[in-house]
Amino acid sequence: SSGINAEYGSHTQLGGESRVRGSFAMTHSRHKPLLNVSDQRPSRKTMLTALHLRAKTRLSAVDFQDVWRHYDTDGNGYIEKEELDRFLADLFDAQGQVISKTDIAGLRETLMDCYDSNKDNKIELSEMAKILPVEDNFLLKFRLQQRPLTYANFLRIWEHYDKDGSGQMEMGELSNFVTDLMGLSQNVDYTEKEMTSILLDLVTHFDRNKNGLIDKSELLLLLQVPDNFLDFFGLYCNLSKEEFSEIFSHYDRNGDGYLLGDEVTELVADMMRKVDFDLSVAELEKLSERVTKVLDLNADGKLSRAELAELFFIGSRSG
Repeated sequence: SSGINAEYGSHTQLGGESRVRGSFAMTHSRHKPLLNVSDQRPSRKTMLTALHLRAKTRLSAVDFQDVWRHYDTDGNGYIEKEELDRFLADLFDAQGQVISKTDIAGLRETLMDCYDSNKDNKIELSEMAKILPVEDNFLLKFRLQQRPLTYANFLRIWEHYDKDGSGQMEMGELSNFVTDLMGLSQNVDYTEKEMTSILLDLVTHFDRNKNGLIDKSELLLLLQVPDNFLDFFGLYCNLSKEEFSEIFSHYDRNGDGYLLGDEVTELVADMMRKVDFDLSVAELEKLSERVTKVLDLNADGKLSRAELAELFFIGSRSG
């Protein structure tokens, strides 16, 4: 079980250019070439249709991770213009097809129109999964975020696998979780006997109250969820301006000077965790929306440093 824990806490290393190209080749091997080599200027519709041919063969979680990390060269969690161009060129090259820079630019524009749902001119993980379909694995999107697992995302994972909402993972639920967890690190099909052994080993190491089940606090340890950042600070009403600034910067993940969406949710989740107040994911998201609405004085849908300061009583005193 320590091996399982270590695998989740670390990032799979790339197997080199050949492995990434191998993933492409495997994905397309059962289909005709993406484009005819005689096509000099294929239309965008033709290219997009050709790109969809490989949708019948889904990549494993391991192969998808390799592809994603190979092309997200700066590790910022997005595939941007130059990275996407290289991805498209390699995708066609893996099938022995030559595509011009002009055609790459046209296909990139078409892909953005079809898959860039938030129109930020870059491809994020969920959007790439639609371009290169991947086998279902709920844990994959959290593994590829290039940062430690947040408590808010931990709650999403917990609710996904605790199907009956009992507050404990029974063996069937735990088996589904472990299957996805192991699928992040290796393409291996385990026998029923091997899976039973893995489950028993996991329960032995992490079932602290010895009831034969895994509860929320035990899964926290298994997934190595970091300590609550807010536990490093005292009462909110006693924060200095410097401490508040440190908190704001921690949750402002992209450094744009605002808290928005999941950033607010992560902060609120840690605030609830600090006072041992248990919320469902739906309740947490509803509360986060409420906090944003109340504090968002200029109604721009995000919280500035000054707006969030009101939640911590910073604006009402000299600091």
